[in-house]
Amino acid sequence: MIRSKAYCEPFRSILVGIPSDGVWTQTQALASAIALAQTTDSTISLYVFAPHLSAPFPMSAATASVWLAQETERLEKSTSSVTHEASKAVAGAGLDVVAEHASSPFDSRSGRFVQLARVHDLAILDAAEISDPSQRTVIEDVLFDSGCPLLLVPRDGGAVRPERIAIAWDGSARSARAVKDALPFLVRAETVVAVTVEGEKDLSRMAPGADLAIFLARHGIECKLATLVAEAGDVAERLRSFLASEGMEMIVMGAFVHSRFRQAILGGVTRSLLEQPPALLFLAH
Repeated sequence: MIRSKAYCEPFRSILVGIPSDGVWTQTQALASAIALAQTTDSTISLYVFAPHLSAPFPMSAATASVWLAQETERLEKSTSSVTHEASKAVAGAGLDVVAEHASSPFDSRSGRFVQLARVHDLAILDAAEISDPSQRTVIEDVLFDSGCPLLLVPRDGGAVRPERIAIAWDGSARSARAVKDALPFLVRAETVVAVTVEGEKDLSRMAPGADLAIFLARHGIECKLATLVAEAGDVAERLRSFLASEGMEMIVMGAFVHSRFRQAILGGVTRSLLEQPPALLFLAH
């Protein structure tokens, strides 16, 4: 018997990262953060990343100081402008906002954002373009170094309060962590399906989907179970097909990494879905 849905503390502090290259435009990540915060009366923290360098660091010591002065001026102008416009967009939506931007062209692109993520309930980023490895690095660093769940927003956006959510369930500790972190979304969804895909790895020692369904039932969440078979072992493609056919608006999954020391070596399914998320992608590690 499914209990009435339990109260689940919403995300009270939301961190969103936005780029400062080119002309200011409201990104999908910022739009999603604003809409989500409006439903939960949350505070938004903005972090504006430094623009990409306009030219490589000069080899000549004679030109290095000129280069540094030019890049610092460009960074300050670009990040200040974007921070101002983004803050206006958040404040205009009736929300509290705290804003910060990169201050040096030599700063680690992800370092400060990861620090901030450690003291927020949820981090939100735009999915990385294939041509933007720096954004991919930020995403990976948040996943594995911040202890904060990450919501990746695809290029075409997504439902702020998804009603149909799939859980990529393999019974692992990573999957369990992601489910618990995603409870504020799950308790508000109309349909939750735990999807297990066979054909890639041995799942015999993992927690069964039925156990997950019992756990979620205690939170008032009815969780259906689906077992799929991945043809030729392509789990990511099988998940994509399921999400499309069932009209799922979010997928919750644990981020898998092969290397103990990471070195940016992600599991195949995680890597594939990061590169082209088919829906809102909620990740935890």
